[in-house]
Amino acid sequence: MAFPFPVREVVEGASRILVPDVPRRKGPGTRGPWPFYNPTMAVSRDLGAVVLRRWPRPVGKILDGLAATGIWGIRMGLETRADELVFNDHSVASASLIRENLRLNALEGTVVSTDLRVLLPEVPFDVVDVDPFGPPTPFLEATFAAARPGSGVGITATDTAPLSGTYPNACVKRYGARPLRCDQGSEIGLRILLGYCARIAATQGRTIRPMLTYAAEHFVRLHLLVESGGESGPVGRVIRDAPGQFRPADSADRDAIGPLWLGPLGEREFLQALEPTEWTGVEAARLLNAVKSEADLPPFFVTTDEIAAHLSGSPPKLSKFLDGLRGLGYRAVRTHFHPRGVKTDAPYDEVIRVFRERAPSGSTGD
Repeated sequence: MAFPFPVREVVEGASRILVPDVPRRKGPGTRGPWPFYNPTMAVSRDLGAVVLRRWPRPVGKILDGLAATGIWGIRMGLETRADELVFNDHSVASASLIRENLRLNALEGTVVSTDLRVLLPEVPFDVVDVDPFGPPTPFLEATFAAARPGSGVGITATDTAPLSGTYPNACVKRYGARPLRCDQGSEIGLRILLGYCARIAATQGRTIRPMLTYAAEHFVRLHLLVESGGESGPVGRVIRDAPGQFRPADSADRDAIGPLWLGPLGEREFLQALEPTEWTGVEAARLLNAVKSEADLPPFFVTTDEIAAHLSGSPPKLSKFLDGLRGLGYRAVRTHFHPRGVKTDAPYDEVIRVFRERAPSGSTGD
């Protein structure tokens, strides 16, 4: 089939697809007149397949809502137990490319070219994936309005600079929430997106259950189970009092962060059942292990660099810091949000005490 742009074949997971043969750069990519394919998002698709193989509800009919090349839906069709595939993209060129990629992978699927917000109310789906070029906010009201109780929703946001506090005004405008630029900014951004989804879902008589959520490179990713009910859940605002120390805000706190999700970032029992498959890349497998270990720990984390700067000293080795916390009976793990970050259920004063004890002798003014 001839396309109005050059194409090349790529292999990802169990699939092989045609993608536009155009220059790519690492990161979120640049919008162009062709169907968009970003190889750096393979980690998201790897984990999406792992999640849907163990999804606790039927995944008979799935919708790749903003499909581009169709890579997400095709991989789900090949690597999970989905029975029926529907692909939507507003671009006619994308629709043609998706049909050819379905043929290459010997898959059946329905291809639609319309506005996702128009399509969602028309046909019930078991799982809907919303992975836009840019923020997902324009599509979320329609997504949760159409989501049946028991259905799944996958959401990607690549506007991490606003969410993590680099452009706070943009975050307030898009998500109605105040971020903070700090070492914990990526987790704050993920929780802001979750809180926004919870609030939007509540207006549609729905609640959300985060099954697996994480931040990676230039994006944040949510896998949510939608249930009936009109409560927004554990959503609130917080104040950052010290490096890695947060407390609930009250109405008098004008600089409060949020509103954001303050509950778990995933369901522990579900996460423990997830395992990499033969198509899961090394990066995705490593990320899955990290997320599994920390998803049900309390919100936020400390970083050894930030505490050391606060105490005007040198940080201990991360392994010694972790061992010190675990030796006192607390849970403590490295977080996927930051290379020198630690999530723990230890009280903050205990964290500081262990940090001082494990720091190089005399380095924190003791």
